[in-house]
Amino acid sequence: MKERLFKFKEFSVKHARSAMKVGIDGVLIGAWTTSDGGRILDVGTGCGLIALMLAQRNSQALIEGIDIDLNSVEEARENVEMSPWNDRIRIDRTSFDEVCRSRAICRNENKYDLIVSNPPFYDSGVKDPSTPRERSRHQGELSPESLIVNSCHLLRPGGRLALIAPAEKGESLLQCAHSADMIPHRLCYIRDHSTSPEKRIMIEMVYCRDMEAPVTFQEEHLVMFELTGEPTSHYLTLCKPFYLRF
Repeated sequence: MKERLFKFKEFSVKHARSAMKVGIDGVLIGAWTTSDGGRILDVGTGCGLIALMLAQRNSQALIEGIDIDLNSVEEARENVEMSPWNDRIRIDRTSFDEVCRSRAICRNENKYDLIVSNPPFYDSGVKDPSTPRERSRHQGELSPESLIVNSCHLLRPGGRLALIAPAEKGESLLQCAHSADMIPHRLCYIRDHSTSPEKRIMIEMVYCRDMEAPVTFQEEHLVMFELTGEPTSHYLTLCKPFYLRF
């Protein structure tokens, strides 16, 4: 198999074997989410892209990446090993549900400051997709809704959950957040260019149980390309620390 190597400014990523390849969605959420905190969990890490981006952005964080796909886990571990941050990132083969069950009752100091995910978004009704690519896109047990509902088991009070999803799911995800003690903190609506429909939404929400301070709210709109095809200044600023061509 030909090795695929995607080079960023401070690290490189092999993604030939991973179920989910390097893609714009992963880069966007990895660059956009607030990276503060000492403990970060990347759910559905794939080739480890988001974990590596957050390690670059936060020089103090300990980062865990989890995935159920063996090839993805093996490749993510290789990518972490050849990165400058291999002492701060750990990749495990496990599911989000298993992590939630194992840590449902634990002290706040062992909980996460940030959970981030580029979750599966395609629900065809098929329970057993046949190819790794289909499995990576198929939400199965790891839907955006399940991330929102179950992150309370893993986040400390004031901890954040950040994810990217199709724009049409935005309203239902915000309603889900309010029923799960999660308050939206930042929203970013994404479109390819100024005349195209909104394609994705990035949501960062705060676990508000036992919090006294109010949660501020910020709404953003990201247009990625000018009508000429050139990246917009907003897109350039967001991804400049990572893309070589920026």
